[in-house]
Amino acid sequence: MEKRGLSQETLKVIACVTMLLDHIGAMLVGNSMTESGLPLRIIGRISFPIFCFLLAEGAYYTKNPQKYALRLLIGMLLSEIPYDLAFRYQLTLETQSVMVTLLVGFLTLEAVRRAENNVVKLLIMVGGIVLGELFKSDYGGFGVLMVLMFSLTRGHLWIQTGCLAVIAWVMNSAKLLVFGVMVPIEIFAVFAMIPIGLYSGKKASGSKVVQWAFYLFYPVHLTVLVCIRYLIEMKII
Repeated sequence: MEKRGLSQETLKVIACVTMLLDHIGAMLVGNSMTESGLPLRIIGRISFPIFCFLLAEGAYYTKNPQKYALRLLIGMLLSEIPYDLAFRYQLTLETQSVMVTLLVGFLTLEAVRRAENNVVKLLIMVGGIVLGELFKSDYGGFGVLMVLMFSLTRGHLWIQTGCLAVIAWVMNSAKLLVFGVMVPIEIFAVFAMIPIGLYSGKKASGSKVVQWAFYLFYPVHLTVLVCIRYLIEMKII
């Protein structure tokens, strides 16, 4: 029986919308997890696990990993300047965008797939995590680990939920007092497992335009938010 549920495109829309709200909270409403942008930042924790899940699914199904990696590379190159201006206010090599994390995650999965020895596979995975940290990309090694987790536990929703909770808990993030307990803000990422659990595994459209629209959403929305912030700071709007 065909599984019913959310299409791949619907999952991507959820990820993009929650990411947009997160960045509005960070750039326009507040500039930290403790300011007025906090509710939007909490909602935004949902986005990254969905992107990691879809990347793991894409790596599993793709028949052309070279083209897949190329799309990620193009997205990465287009995102670096908007990312720097959005979160560092200047061009810098100190940190890199989340597109670097996703590209490293995909290349790690592809290298693991090609390796035949389990020891080599493990070394590749550790290397990918370390590379994410060395690049100082958004989510860093934890982001690469999340991609690997979704790939290694594919089809096991509850195991993925537990692993995601552990990863989110140990990440170095701001903490929030919830019912008298200090919890890391990233723990709200577990709510991403609700739409992931409803995923049908199907595409609603095979359109290349739609496909590229999702890749371009990240740099485009950051550019728009940077422009809006500039207009606000200049008291133009």
